[in-house]
Amino acid sequence: MVLEGKKIAVLGVGEAGRAAARWLYGQGAEIFCCDCLRLEKWPPEFLSWCEGKRIPAVPEAVLSYEDIAGCDLAVVSPGIPFKAGLSRYFREKAVPVIGELALAASFWPGTMIGITGTNGKTTTTSLTSHILTCAGIPNVKAGNISPPLFDCLSQGQAVKVAVLEISSFQLEYFPNSWPHWLKRPRFSVAAILNVAPDHLDRHGSLAEYGRCKARLFNYQDKWDLAVIGPGLESDLCKVSAEKFFLHPKDKANPGMFLDKKRNILTIRLPDGRSDDYDLKKWRLKGSHNLENLAAAAASASRVGVGPDLIQNGLETFDVPGYRLQETCSRRGIVFVNDSKATNVAALIAALDALDGEVTLIAGGRGKGEDFRRLVDFLRQRNGNRPGVKLANTVLIGEEAHRIKEAIEPLVRECVVIEGSNGHKVMRQAVEHAVALSSTGSTVLLSPACASFDMFSSYKERGMVFDRIVRELK
Repeated sequence: MVLEGKKIAVLGVGEAGRAAARWLYGQGAEIFCCDCLRLEKWPPEFLSWCEGKRIPAVPEAVLSYEDIAGCDLAVVSPGIPFKAGLSRYFREKAVPVIGELALAASFWPGTMIGITGTNGKTTTTSLTSHILTCAGIPNVKAGNISPPLFDCLSQGQAVKVAVLEISSFQLEYFPNSWPHWLKRPRFSVAAILNVAPDHLDRHGSLAEYGRCKARLFNYQDKWDLAVIGPGLESDLCKVSAEKFFLHPKDKANPGMFLDKKRNILTIRLPDGRSDDYDLKKWRLKGSHNLENLAAAAASASRVGVGPDLIQNGLETFDVPGYRLQETCSRRGIVFVNDSKATNVAALIAALDALDGEVTLIAGGRGKGEDFRRLVDFLRQRNGNRPGVKLANTVLIGEEAHRIKEAIEPLVRECVVIEGSNGHKVMRQAVEHAVALSSTGSTVLLSPACASFDMFSSYKERGMVFDRIVRELK
């Protein structure tokens, strides 16, 4: 076995790191695990596993040169920043550093579809997997969404396709050069749905963030398929694969074309074939979800799924949780949960997908974004007249006052809810939003921010919103 006897450091003991450690140990590698957390903060079951297998568990604070000496490889979890901490320390010692997903992908024996983008990754990954399942093609859905790909490698001989959601944090650790003893991954389909400002607190600039996303195209050959969304114009020179555009410049290019009158989406593939899809039973709102559908259809076509089976898949696909999901109607008001919207681009997409008057609940922990893009959108949408589309806002969390400063002149009412208890703050936000809303309008939770100032995840934030809304009398 290629890994037998190799000394490998596993950096990070989150879900991805733990999956990597168990798989590498099973392949005969000599591993040790390291994390910035003190040992008492490590998951107890994993720490017991390490002790039982006599695998060194080393907190970063006591990591020594002796630990690293003779190390053949460091496998890194995406939560560890590329430019600081453990990752940098190993690179300084000339140890090759590879991400856990990149390494797992190099061992996947079948076809891989890689899907990334600022927004829409999970929806497109889930839809692609659903279409393949409807077509009878065994597949796994993994990567940035659970489970880690390492947990799926044992299924690789029976499962033909891995559909992988890939984050920019994971793509940071897809290196340009590989150890000679490791196979380089290859993606039959690489989809970059869009690039808009996000995670600038980690990547530093939009240009660097875009370059990180575009790295996925480097893992393709000329006969593969690259699905290209907006925001990648400066990176097209890096694409050697056949191209499919989500925003084609003209009908001569392969891409998606929408006939609004007939409600038909046409997918024109690089081989010249065109397939039409009836959207009457498509359940997801917004033009951005049509782009997600086009990416999934092109990906499925590439691995041999015919248009009839893709049509069946799009008709039976359910909306993923907390993504423009209608919770219920109360007092003549529709409540829509878009807690997954953790950046400005996602909020704009949500507003663009809704009709009528909207009261927005937004805010949370910022990612270094500028809210001028939202201001520009509202000026265009509202025609400089408050209350035409986005009528009112209720703002929460650490970014509340920054958002208020930007958009207050453009809306009818702008309320800030103070506090750090997420459940109490969300309840007050919902109550204020209802008071500001009229019959026939929509209350939209679309935060444009991360959740970690008051909640453990966007899922918890969404669950709290749903529960409070359903408790309304």
